[in-house]
Amino acid sequence: MKRNERAKQVLSRFGDVVWFRSPTERHPVYGYLQVAFVGWRYAEPDDQLKKIFESAVRETPKQVEWTFKSTRNWMIVPSRLIQEAGPDGQNFNQAMDLIRQSDEDFCAKTAGDLEKIFQTLSEAPITRKEIQPE
Repeated sequence: MKRNERAKQVLSRFGDVVWFRSPTERHPVYGYLQVAFVGWRYAEPDDQLKKIFESAVRETPKQVEWTFKSTRNWMIVPSRLIQEAGPDGQNFNQAMDLIRQSDEDFCAKTAGDLEKIFQTLSEAPITRKEIQPE
């Protein structure tokens, strides 16, 4: 299963995903690995879910440092990408391109890490949705 499909499947366990962004595994023209991350928005965001994502990012064994951000959109993203994008994130796409072009080893590590985070999330209890009255 491709990363985007896997991401949507896992994230949909927690709510109705109405916006989604994640790069393909490899650059469509040049074929090199891309920095792995995922961004999404739920139709009805539930602040209780933030704890599940924070825990998954914190507790999953990883090769690089990751961050869970939750503003209008939620993101699971390598911390390096956030740092290189600048304080307001305005250089996000440029930072992603620079890392992709200069550090394929880092990109490979992010791909493996994100899959491990998805695995953790796929096994996480979904709080109130699993305890709905019959």
